[in-house]
Amino acid sequence: MDNNKENPLENALNIEPTEVRKTTHNVKDPAKVGGELRKPVEIDLSKFPERKKIEQRKDFGEVRENIKEVIDYSKEAIDGILKVASESDSPRAYEVVSQLLKTATEANKDLLDIHKQMKTLEAEEGAKNVTNNAFFVGSTKELQELVRKQLPQTKKAKKVIDNDKET
Repeated sequence: MDNNKENPLENALNIEPTEVRKTTHNVKDPAKVGGELRKPVEIDLSKFPERKKIEQRKDFGEVRENIKEVIDYSKEAIDGILKVASESDSPRAYEVVSQLLKTATEANKDLLDIHKQMKTLEAEEGAKNVTNNAFFVGSTKELQELVRKQLPQTKKAKKVIDNDKET
């Protein structure tokens, strides 16, 4: 090909053509670059309170669905075990029924507990929005003296001469 057609930008700017860098087109696994696995990116959710709230709600929904699923399965299991217990008249079968009833009751309590916990988390988030407004009533000289007292001893603040006349 003609050099003008290959590098039109370089020719227009009157500069030498640069080498084209080869990219890694043949990398099969994007997580592996240079033979090493890349570390997963960790996000500090404390810097993103809205994202943290979304994650908490997502987890709450997931836990709630799991507990509801456990409760539904325990209802089916109780029905089956009751049939087995009534047909066999075995004390062990009735003991299993009582243990399953206890587990189902605990799952129901857990469902109520996660509702309370979520309510507590939301109440804590609402309580954190406190705004304090501080006002200083006094002259500029008094304010500078107050600031000077709080500065470290290594940094000496220049004393400002008060030109205001008090009447």
